Amino acid sequence: MVLTFKKTFFTTVLTLLVSYFFLELFNFKEKIMTIQKNQVSITSQIVILTGGTNRIKKGFEIINKFDEKSKKNIKILVSGTGKGFTKLSLQKKLNSNFYLELIECCVELDGVSKDTYSNANETSKWVNKNNIKEILLITSNYHMPRSILEFNNIMPNLKILPYPIKPEQHKINEWLKSFETFSLVFIEYCKYIVSNIRVKTL
Repeated sequence: MVLTFKKTFFTTVLTLLVSYFFLELFNFKEKIMTIQKNQVSITSQIVILTGGTNRIKKGFEIINKFDEKSKKNIKILVSGTGKGFTKLSLQKKLNSNFYLELIECCVELDGVSKDTYSNANETSKWVNKNNIKEILLITSNYHMPRSILEFNNIMPNLKILPYPIKPEQHKINEWLKSFETFSLVFIEYCKYIVSNIRVKTL
């Protein structure tokens, strides 16, 4: 009888934990969908996180809309480019009508970062070096919650203006219709949990 009670208790606890996990997963998906794009300000310096499709292209499309004077006063960090990625590589990714002088004068490439935690670390160095108080953070919408978590943890005094990019291959609002999109959100949520635990315990 004791064995039966323990088995029932274990099953109940496990069911509750799994239910809570999936409830929070749905909440995480809603969080992704409700992150608003901030108004692009010429007073904000820009950080673009690589790793997802179209982040660099979309990020520089935003910058290209600035007037010529504003472009010359802005600083841009492209974080997580990987070794071998150069400003020439960046030029090849952009449209021919892009203001290419901006790449030479105002863009810094971070080839050190390999994950979101190191993105935040390397951005912190760039922020301190340039005495930056506010950034426009550009990354995929599903990646934004974890990015903000890591950035706020390392740079609590920095004002972060999110600018989420919708991935072309994934419709997050229809995630249950696509195994690939569901997997994307599921994995990102698991990463968010790990990051959140580390931030709160270390």
